[in-house]
Amino acid sequence: MDFLEEPIPGVGTYDDFNTIDWVREKSRDRDRHREITNKSKESTWALIHSVSDAFSGWLLMLLIGLLSGSLAGLIDISAHWMTDLKEGICTGGFWFNHEHCCWNSEHVTFEERDKCPEWNSWSQLIISTDEGAFAYIVNYFMYVLWALLFAFLAVSLVKVFAPYACGSGIPEIKTILSGFIIRGYLGKWTLVIKTITLVLAVSSGLSLGKEGPLVHVACCCGNILCHCFNKYRKNEAKRREVIGHGVGHRVRETLNTYCMNTCSC
Repeated sequence: MDFLEEPIPGVGTYDDFNTIDWVREKSRDRDRHREITNKSKESTWALIHSVSDAFSGWLLMLLIGLLSGSLAGLIDISAHWMTDLKEGICTGGFWFNHEHCCWNSEHVTFEERDKCPEWNSWSQLIISTDEGAFAYIVNYFMYVLWALLFAFLAVSLVKVFAPYACGSGIPEIKTILSGFIIRGYLGKWTLVIKTITLVLAVSSGLSLGKEGPLVHVACCCGNILCHCFNKYRKNEAKRREVIGHGVGHRVRETLNTYCMNTCSC
């Protein structure tokens, strides 16, 4: 059984597409905290367990920040590289985008810092020239070909492996934070596919940005890491507190932008 996607028997979970009982969850957390506090006076090990339980929230927030920040950086770097891949490739190292390729060049000036011999357009690689109408057609064809390939891969991966990874995820996350259950929407497969397809979609040139989907990515990180701590794994309300507080600043900024762009009132 996948504990990140499926409910755990005997823990008091809810059926899919249902609303959690906030009063019940808060009451269970108070009872758990009271039990830990009472036991902390009995032995040193119980005291250590009480301290670790209190510290777990800070550790969880740190891990969420590290994981979501690392994924955001990976997405940004990969999107820049794949966007430039539509125009050409760096012969000094295919993993460099256009800007980084010319940074390492010894034959570039500040005025022409985007032009260096290490960066070759597709027409230079295919027909050995970058001038003339035919070279323009080759570059245009390769640009469109890469864009269509990236878009096709993004759509195919979402449809086959993680349908919940489609869209920005903002409306669904607002619904989940209000107490609604959508199993798998913040799961590991959604996170993996969302990360990969976000790079592909942005690189293809589609009319979308990374801000909204990155909120979904950060919430997936928070939900997955919550399962490493019993304090949050067994309590739906506490898990929503983590997701809301852990990515709250980004959620608020993105929701404000989202509402300004979609609401005319």
